[in-house]
Amino acid sequence: MSFDARYYTHDSDKIAMKGLKTIPGFHQFIKAFMKIWSERQYRISNMSSCVKISEKQMPKYYNMLPPICEKLGIDIPELYLELNVQPNSYTSGDTKPFIVITSGLFETLPEELIPTVLAHECGHIACHHVLYSTMGSILLSGASTALTDLIPFGLGGIASIPLEIAFFYWMRCSELSADRAAVLCDGNSDKMSEVCMRLAGFDKDIPAVAYKENFIEQAKEYRDMVSNSKWDKTLEFFALRYKEHPFMSVRTLECEEWAKSEKFIGILNGTYVPENHSEQMEESEEISDNTEKELQADEMQPGKKEKGKFDFLKFKKKPREDDTIFEERPEISISVPDEIRKYKELLDEEIITQEEFDAKKKQLLNL
Repeated sequence: MSFDARYYTHDSDKIAMKGLKTIPGFHQFIKAFMKIWSERQYRISNMSSCVKISEKQMPKYYNMLPPICEKLGIDIPELYLELNVQPNSYTSGDTKPFIVITSGLFETLPEELIPTVLAHECGHIACHHVLYSTMGSILLSGASTALTDLIPFGLGGIASIPLEIAFFYWMRCSELSADRAAVLCDGNSDKMSEVCMRLAGFDKDIPAVAYKENFIEQAKEYRDMVSNSKWDKTLEFFALRYKEHPFMSVRTLECEEWAKSEKFIGILNGTYVPENHSEQMEESEEISDNTEKELQADEMQPGKKEKGKFDFLKFKKKPREDDTIFEERPEISISVPDEIRKYKELLDEEIITQEEFDAKKKQLLNL
C-alpha cells in the first residue's frame, strides 16, 4: 500500500498555494503560460542533450526508482543525467513528469544518498507540484519576459514582484512536502537531513566533521530571526530567489520534527487515520477547483478582503499576527478527474482551445 500524499503534504503547502492564487496577475500569468507551455519541448531538450537513465543505461540508478514510486503510488518518471557542475535535481513536466539530476550532484553527495534525492523529487510528483513549480521556476529565473507581450497589462518590473514573492514562498513550502515524502521512503530523517547538510556546503570530500545538532540549532536561530519581521522576509526573498537550494538548515529541522511526530509513525506503519476524513475530502475538492474561477469570484467582489498568507503583498498597513514561516494545513489530493475538471475550466474560460483540452484529456486517460 502506498503513502497517501494528502496525509504527508506539509501544512504550509496548501496555505501558500491559496495565497498565491489571490495575488494580482496570477490569472493572467497562467493564461499566458498555457499559451506557450510545451511539455514536448522539454522532452526534446532532454532527449537531445542529456543522458536518459534506463534499465539499459546506468541501470543502477534507474533501479532506485521503482521501489520509491511504489511507495508513493506514482508511475515511474523518465530520469535524465545532465552535465552540470552545480549539484542539483529537479522535476518538471505536466502529464508526463520527468526528473533531471546533475553530474555535480554525484560529486557532492555520497552514492547512498541518491535514492533519497530521487524520493524527494518523486514526492513533488505525488503532491502534484510539478506544473506550478515549472511556472514558478520560469518566473523567478527572469525568463518570464517572454510572457510579457501576451499579458494585457504586462508582467515586467515592479508589477511582477508580488507574484514572484508568492511563487517563491509556495515553492519553498512545497519542498517541505517533498522532504516528508523522502523521509517516509527512507523510514527516518537521517539521510534527508544529511542531504540538506551536503547541499548547504558540507561536500563529501571536505576533511572535517559536521554535526547535525549544530545545523538544527542554526535553523532555530534563523527561524526566530525572520519569523516576526515582514521586512526580513522581503530581504530573504531578494537574497535567495535565485539560489538552487535555499533554507537547507530549516528543512533539516522540519525533517527531524516530522520524523518524531505521531502522524509520521502512523503513516509509516499504515495505522494513521485522519480526523474528520469527510471534511478533509471536501476541502481537497475545494482546493483542486480551477484557479481562474476563484479569481473571478474575487474580482466580482472588489470590496472583499481575503485573509491569506500574502496579505502583506496587498499593501495592507496592519500586519497579520499569525504570519509565521511555516503554518499548519489540512491534507490535499488531486485525482485524474480533478485534473480533467481543471482543464475543462480553462477551456470554459477560453484560456486553452478545444483541441488542447482534448489532447490533455486523452493524455490523462491514457487513450
